Order: sequence, then structure tokens, then C-alpha cells
Amino acid sequence: MFAQFFGAFLLNNKLVSPETLAQAIDDKKNTRMRLGVLAINAGLMTAEQVEHVNVAQQSVDKRFGDLCVDLGYLTADDVDRLLSEQPTDYLLLGQTLVNNGSLSNAEFEAAISAYKAQYQLSDDDISNNQNDKLSAIVKDFYHFNTAENARIYTEYVTLLFKNLIRFIGDDFTPIESSLAKEAEGQYIVCQKLHGKYTAELAIASPRDEYLAFAERFAKEHFTEVDEYVNEVVGEFLNVNNGLFVVNESNQLGIELSLDPQSYYRDTSVGFTQKAFCIPVAFGFGEVEFFISII
Repeated sequence: MFAQFFGAFLLNNKLVSPETLAQAIDDKKNTRMRLGVLAINAGLMTAEQVEHVNVAQQSVDKRFGDLCVDLGYLTADDVDRLLSEQPTDYLLLGQTLVNNGSLSNAEFEAAISAYKAQYQLSDDDISNNQNDKLSAIVKDFYHFNTAENARIYTEYVTLLFKNLIRFIGDDFTPIESSLAKEAEGQYIVCQKLHGKYTAELAIASPRDEYLAFAERFAKEHFTEVDEYVNEVVGEFLNVNNGLFVVNESNQLGIELSLDPQSYYRDTSVGFTQKAFCIPVAFGFGEVEFFISII
């Protein structure tokens, strides 16, 4: 999730365009990490020093790491440690943007420093997928701290993003939320939770995105939206909500029950209270998720 929110940070700060970001997210699976970006991220080298080594390599037949040691920018142990670490997705995204010229090393250095500072992130937080940090990013990004039932919104959306990565794919960018009186779209799936509180939850999207989402979850190919496709999308919502219900019971002793899913086409579905609309931009298009707590 840190990579997805780093992409949103770049987008919101107008450091990249939506098209550039979408292409980089698709390309990062083929990206090979370079020592310079790793050193910048670790705070061991500045962007200016990395550029100096890049220029020096043009006249000296030496590897980047060896030149860094020769120039006193890194120690041999630094080089070995950086190269042995498994690069995280947000670094692969940054490296891809540097490779295609969308960001310079200096712009990447400034962006990653600002991103970490905004969310008070360390490399250990990111490498270990710290749940408290993930929840803090979700809460801040969507301004849930000002909402009634902030804990529920934060924990639900954090779980939703984890399940999107798990079941649909990691090639998405969170888009800033809005408050909505109703969900509107070509295809809508809704479900309610009841108990100590009531939650009204929905997924809405156009036809092509609906089909693509179903294909990702079912790992099948679909050409038309039929009852089975509806059930596939509905099952994702049901699985996510079921896991949320289990978490509420196990962690807080809050017992909730699930209603059956409801399906709608070419219409709008109102909420008892305004819902947070959470748009998510995938490689195949945008899907909207709605959550309203009563």
C-alpha cells in the first residue's frame, strides 16, 4: 500500500500526470533497481552525488558502486547492504519514473523525503508493512480524523486496499474521496452490515471496468455482464465485508451480521447518511467504493 499512496502523493502534488503514473505502474514490474535510487532513499547519497557518479561513469570503466566507494560517497559495506535488500514497490515505482525521464534524481529525492515526512515513515515501517502506519496514511489521506466513526472508516478502507492488492492487483492509485448521497453507475453492488452499528457499502463502475474487475477476481475471461459476473463482483464485496466482520469480532468483540448483496443497473442507490466515495484508478479504469456508517 505504500507504493499506491506514494503514487497518489506524486499525483496530488502534480509531480506526474495520471497517464504517466498509470504507465509507470504498468512498467514497474519490468524495472531493475539501480544503486543510485537505493542510496538516495537510504539517505546515504544526494541526488547531486548520484549525478556526479553517472557522469564519471561515462569516462571510467567501473561499476556504479565501485565509483561511489572510490569517490567516498559510500563504503563497500554500504554497497553490499543496499544491493542485498529487497527493493520495495514504492522504490520500483520511483525508479521507473526516473528511468523514463518523468522525474530527475533530484525530484525523486525531494518527493520521497516529502512523502516520508508527511506520513512520518521510516524505511523499516515501509519494509515491514507496519499496520499502524498504513492505517495512519489512510486516515490522513481521506481526512477520516474529522469524521464521526473515524476508526471504522479507517479500518474498513485499510482492509479494502489490502484485499484489492491480494485479490485484484497492486496496479492502482487511490484517488481523493468525496461525500455522496448516492452511488450512481452502470453497475452497482450493495451490501449492509448490522449490529452495534449499521454500515452501507457499495461498489459502482461502468460496464468495461466492472467486467475487468470481475475477471481479475475470478481469474476468468468475460465478454458480457450476466448474473454470474454480478455474483463475482458481489462475492469480492462479501469476502471483504466478511473479513471486516471477523476483525471487528476478534479484536473488539463487536458482532455484526451481513445482509445478502443487492444488484442494480443504470440507476442510483441512495444512502441513509452520506457515504464516503473512494475512487480507485486501476490500469483498466476507475472503480468507486462507498462506505456509510450509521
